[in-house]
Amino acid sequence: MKRHFNTHLEGLDIGFWHDFIESRGRLVTLKKGEYLCRNGNPTNVIGYVKSGYFKYTVDGTNKIGGFAFPDALVGDYPSCMNNAPAMFDIVAGDDSKVWIMDATLLPKLFEEDSEIGRHSRLFMESAYISLAKRYYALYAKTPSERYVDLINEHPQILQDVAQKEIAAYLQITPNSLSRIKKKLLGK
Repeated sequence: MKRHFNTHLEGLDIGFWHDFIESRGRLVTLKKGEYLCRNGNPTNVIGYVKSGYFKYTVDGTNKIGGFAFPDALVGDYPSCMNNAPAMFDIVAGDDSKVWIMDATLLPKLFEEDSEIGRHSRLFMESAYISLAKRYYALYAKTPSERYVDLINEHPQILQDVAQKEIAAYLQITPNSLSRIKKKLLGK
């Protein structure tokens, strides 16, 4: 089984979400650097990444809180359900295709259809556990330990994402990342 970068997707019926979004949405293409949503601006889109990847950033590209790679759900949830101001910038890290839908439809759909509501609850529970684990790692592990965990669990990230973005995700400087890599290689 493929290991998802976004671990909260593991164990979920991701096909359900893809079909759900495709049946109510549209496929859009974003160029590298284009925004799906911007911090502080109302957002009403949720979707999933068809190709490319997205970065969840706080101030452009300097602080990266997460990534969404192909098949992952993407959106500023739950802000998007209420067309509320986004908490994050969600920006294409590469030329990307993403299926999007109007997320303001979700609350009514969750209430009207128990199966959709069940899938939503499972998604939120998994997302919370994933977020708690990431938060814990930021405080309980050293940057070196976080880097080793990242590359052991997701080696493809080294080919898909720029080193400065990996450093930003680990919440260290690119120079610190270089030192960690040199130390790990024994140089």
